[in-house]
Formats: sequence, C-alpha cells, structure tokens
Amino acid sequence: MKKLKYIALILAATSFTACRKQLEEKPYGFLSTANFYKTEADANSALIYAYSILPDLDYYSRNFITLTEAPTEDMEIAAGKSADNVLLDKLAATSVNGTLRPGFQLPYVGANRANLVITYVPGITTMSEAARNEIVGEAYTLRALHYFNLVRLFGAVPMHLEPVDDPSKTNLPKSSIKDIYDQIISDLTKAQGMMDQVRHVGRINQVGAWGLLSKVYLTLASAKDTGSPGYDFVASADDMYAKAKEYAGKVVNDQTVYGLDPNLSDIYDVNKKSGPEHLLDASTDRTGTNEGLYSKLPKMFMPNLNFKLPNKVFVPGGFNEFLTEAALYNSFDNSDKRKTELIISTIYDVGAGNSPFVGTPQNLSITDAYTRPFSNKYNDSGWQAGDQTSCNTPILRFSDILLVYAEACGPTLEGYNAIKAIRTRAGLGDLPPNLTVKQFRDAVLQERSWELCFEGQRLFDLRRTHNMENILVTKYGKTITGDAYFFPIPQSEVDRNPNLNN
Repeated sequence: MKKLKYIALILAATSFTACRKQLEEKPYGFLSTANFYKTEADANSALIYAYSILPDLDYYSRNFITLTEAPTEDMEIAAGKSADNVLLDKLAATSVNGTLRPGFQLPYVGANRANLVITYVPGITTMSEAARNEIVGEAYTLRALHYFNLVRLFGAVPMHLEPVDDPSKTNLPKSSIKDIYDQIISDLTKAQGMMDQVRHVGRINQVGAWGLLSKVYLTLASAKDTGSPGYDFVASADDMYAKAKEYAGKVVNDQTVYGLDPNLSDIYDVNKKSGPEHLLDASTDRTGTNEGLYSKLPKMFMPNLNFKLPNKVFVPGGFNEFLTEAALYNSFDNSDKRKTELIISTIYDVGAGNSPFVGTPQNLSITDAYTRPFSNKYNDSGWQAGDQTSCNTPILRFSDILLVYAEACGPTLEGYNAIKAIRTRAGLGDLPPNLTVKQFRDAVLQERSWELCFEGQRLFDLRRTHNMENILVTKYGKTITGDAYFFPIPQSEVDRNPNLNN
C-alpha cells in the first residue's frame, strides 16, 4: 500500500491500550458514526484505516520483528542498543519491558478498527451484497490475525468483539486460550466464505484467509502433539493436523493467484509488491510523511556505514542493530541460495577502489559499524539517502503455507513434494526418504527456519513445537529467564485493568 488515508472521523476510535494515560472521562469524539458508514466509499475508507495499523512502527515495521526474532537464534541485538531489546534477546524480558507494551497495544488498536467495520458496514444498504461481504470478510480476517498474534505472544488476554466506544468497556477479564482460538477459527471460517480470490495489493482475500486458518490449525496440532504449555484443551492433534492440511491444501491446490516465486530476491523487491508469494504484507513507501507510512526497518539490519552491495548498488548507512547470529548463519548449507542471496556477507567500499569489506558471524569486525552478515530481505533498492525507506514486511507468504501443508501431511508423497519445491528453489537436494513422522516434521521445522528467518515466524514455531529449551538452551547454550512460552502482559496494562491480574 502507498500512503494510507487516515479517517479523522474515527481516528479516536482505537483500543483503550493506545492511550498513554489513564482515561478519567469519556473523551470527546471517542466514537462518532452519525454521519459515517453511509456509502461504499465510507466502507472502503474504514477498511483502509483498519489495514493502516499493520505497517505502524510499533507493529510490523519494527516492533513485531524485534519481539519474534530477538529471543531466537536468528538475530542478536547489538551491544549498546535498546536495553529492553537486549533483555528480549537474552530471554529475560519482564512485565516492565518497554518493547512488550506496543506488542500488546497495537493488535488491540487493529482489532478495534476491524470491529468498527464488522459492526457498521453490514448496515450500509447503498452497496452490493458482494462488495459488503468482501469488506466485512477482510475485517474478520484482520481481527483474527490480531488475536492470533496476541494469544501466541501473551496467552490468555481479553477479547474485544465490538467497538470500544466507552471507557467502561475497556476493563474486560481475560479470555481463555481455548476461547480465543475458538473465536479466531470462527472469524476465519466466516471470512473465507465471504470473500473472493480477486487480488488487491496490500489486502487479503479468500486465499489469505485459508492460509491463516491453516496456520491456526497447525499451531493447535503441533502444540498438542508436543505438549507445548497452554494447549491441553486441544482434544486431538490428528484432527487439527487434518484441518491444517485441508486449508493449506486449498492454498496449494484450489487457486491460481499465488505460487512460489522462482527468484528468491524478487520476493523481497519493494518494486514487486504483486509478486506471486504475497498473500499479505505490511507495505510502506519512502515518500510517506511519517514512520509507519515509510519504514526504518531495513536500516536495523544494515551496517552503520555507506557501502555497496555485491551487485554494486549503493546503500546509505544503517543502524547495525539487528545482527545475524552465528547459530543461524552456520546452520545453512553453503550452497543454499537463501544464504548466498538473502544474507549479505560481503559489501564494498563506496570509493573508486570498490575494495571489499567481508563480515563474519563470529564478531571479527571490520569496523565497529559492521560486525556480521546481514539480512537482505528488507533492502530497498531505490533508497539513496536518509532514514525513509520502502519496505515489505511479510505477514503471510505462499512458501510459509506450502511448509504448513508439508508439516500437516507428514512423510507422505504430498508432504515430500511440498518441501521438495522449497528446497529445489533454494538449490538443495531432496530430504532423505523413509523418515518417521517426527523426523519429517523436525525437518520441516528446520526448513522453516531457513526459509522464513527474520520474518517474525521463528519464535512462534519454537513455542508451538515445545522447542524453546531443546533448541535455544540445549542446542545453542542460551539461558531462559521466566516463561519461555508466553510473554508477561505489560505492567502498564495491568495497572489500567486490574482484571489482568487474574
């Protein structure tokens, strides 16, 4: 999406958590619908407003990546950077960690904007039923996405299923993890029957709802299968794997809009937002007027010096804050294109000599400004100066769902063929034949690590498969302080809503 049009009429109608101070009285303009939600244009504007939360600085344009990548073996926070981010990196975040707060707040802002669409758009009679259903279906899908993020990050949290139009509605008690998943499944099941497969860049359609629903079912299946904390309520892992296979199979077999991009680099090219892999992105444009419309996320990965990429394209300096960990970098096969093309290990001087700077994952720094290979997934090829970049933050990719399909199928012909497509594109051979179910699913989990690194997936994959200790502690020697599987709800939110203590 390019610059997103904010709707002044409902600007104040965000979740209570967006407020930075305790509300003591009903704020002026908390919600106004008297002269809005009358036309199809109103409905589309409200939907755009609901989408506009995704690329916010405190959501997919930075904070969400920090929350889901820093605690894993994918990336490390550079020394001297944000203390709260360093604590996340060290798996020692407490309820007063400042990075957790927007991770809790922004999904509620998004859910409330979706609730506005769900509540008021069905009453607009001046538009066709098909157009109305499409918009409401997208809103249901967005609400499901926000609660899927919340429940995987924090566990049991309150659920707001109608617009928060009065402060008295803000202090809801927590809903159980089971009830939250039941609502997510209900929303997505309803949504997939309301939408078509027409593609609108920056928006989700029926195929995206299928994909998200498959991920929800896979989370329930694998969490039950492995005994991951919090998922005892799931009755049958096999039933959930079957549902994950069903909906991922729809994405793989029942549509022709999306597929694997044959060129890995093209997936992340900001000039190719209509590429075949993008079921849903949070996209920004460097011409935006504020962060959230443009993004600084690429700078978080890049060295803090001017340099040239291996193709000799000039890149202005970054922040050198998100550092690739040796555990991830060294786990790739050296011939894997996801290592050779999507992680940059050699950069060049901007001077006439074009002499190389070669980074290593072992802290053998060239300068204090460049210490590690870095992800090229968030590179804006047209960016020449300043802090404003265009950026596509993947939320739902076709290859993600193809791996969901493989994991749900297990070591069947379908499962092997699905993962083979991913590995073939990466320049790798087939998995060994005759793997057990556990061996095959472990192989898929490892493949997801290579395919989806730096995209906000790894923490959730480790949590749902009960692998936080097995991989981060036993394999890589990290230390975990506190609950490895759910972050604590921010203390500032508990102070506002005493029901969160329960």
